[in-house]
Amino acid sequence: MNNNMYSPTAKTGIEPTFYGKVMSFFALALFASAAGTFVGVQYLEQVFLDKPFLIWIVFGVELLLIFTSRKWSTITPLNRFLFAGFAFLSGLSITPLMVMLMATTAGAAMVMKALGITGVLFTAMAMIGFTTNINLSGMRGFLMASLIGLILVQVVGIFIPWSNTTEILVSSGGAVIFSGFVAYDMQKIKKFPQDRYIDAALHLYLDIFNLFLYILRLLMALNNRN
Repeated sequence: MNNNMYSPTAKTGIEPTFYGKVMSFFALALFASAAGTFVGVQYLEQVFLDKPFLIWIVFGVELLLIFTSRKWSTITPLNRFLFAGFAFLSGLSITPLMVMLMATTAGAAMVMKALGITGVLFTAMAMIGFTTNINLSGMRGFLMASLIGLILVQVVGIFIPWSNTTEILVSSGGAVIFSGFVAYDMQKIKKFPQDRYIDAALHLYLDIFNLFLYILRLLMALNNRN
């Protein structure tokens, strides 16, 4: 008889792998984000119209959770609640954009097209990052510099409105940058410590969320040009 059956240290069931945990929490983030957008569009549209400052509060909480993620990402079960909460708030934060789009005749079709393109592009870049033998760590400096430049350009755009052509260029640049981040982060998570699966899932979620937003903005700009 196998004595391991009665050993207090014997494991039962199937132990989730690191990548299994990462993908599970990544899927959770996508679901929570979709739920946040649904709640925002269905129930909070008027609230955000009456009190637009609430969106900035949502953005502020998102940034706080991102910058403190290293501290809470390994504290169970707090990490699970905060991670799902962050994704929910991310979905909630795009309520004004979704409401604006849904008010147009081509809005719903544009969102679905953006989701499809994002899914295909994310999958392709993730596969490249996961399977390639080329070390992509050298991309980090370029990607970070490009991201900072993109942010600065958009800050300037708040005060100096730009043309539709500029919006096309900025949105295209954002889509390219976050496509690069997908491949880079997918390779990078191979080196993550086993207890940092929330961090890894957060990286991938931020990549796909921002990729979707820039692709959607690009489609909107192209539609406005017609």
